[in-house]
Amino acid sequence: MEQQLQKLIEEVCRYEEGTPQRQKALNKLLIIVQQFPGIKKDGHQDYLEALNKTWEWFCRSIHKFDNSKIDSSESLQTNLTRWINGYLKWRIKDLYTSDSHYTISLDQPISNNEGSKVTRLDILADSQGESISLDLLDIKIAEIQKRDRETWGERITEFIQQDTRNELKRSCIRNNAECNCQLLAQRLLLTKPSHKIADIARELNVSNQTIYSHWKKKCLPLLKEIGMKTKD
Repeated sequence: MEQQLQKLIEEVCRYEEGTPQRQKALNKLLIIVQQFPGIKKDGHQDYLEALNKTWEWFCRSIHKFDNSKIDSSESLQTNLTRWINGYLKWRIKDLYTSDSHYTISLDQPISNNEGSKVTRLDILADSQGESISLDLLDIKIAEIQKRDRETWGERITEFIQQDTRNELKRSCIRNNAECNCQLLAQRLLLTKPSHKIADIARELNVSNQTIYSHWKKKCLPLLKEIGMKTKD
């Protein structure tokens, strides 16, 4: 494994960016690296987005990795894993930073359990009677935000599973209708633990990079668009 890793890294760095030879070597390297057991995991619902950004960075920056300048007592795989995790850690942190900026309108009309239109502020007032402290208001807002995110997540999950208009299924790679956004979303977002892109690529007889590119350029934007509609 160590010799194979070293050989592939050297091969990738030997060719100029954008050349078929570099891309071929990079695909082989990614298939191996993405299966490292030490790659950092996280339970955030958008973890795969952070992981995808990390693999993008890895492809751009592998030429900067110099094992001889890290820890010579550790294996190449260990040092490479640590190097990748160093970047992935910050992309995961970005996810939680984004969550902290999640805001809602207290005046936005919503339906209560009886089907009547009320505002979130009405719910807060009803739950506490005539007065409510600012600290308690913050807590209640956080509770509402959490419920909103969970409800939105349930709607997205339902949409992915049903895809009644075939919006996800229609977005497939050329000459392989089976490799579509619905299948990829089910495998990468809904399955626990999520499938690895390398495993999906082998199953569908498609290159790792083709699936990754389709997921990033087609599926993720489509899911975000659907998510915004679902949120309204």
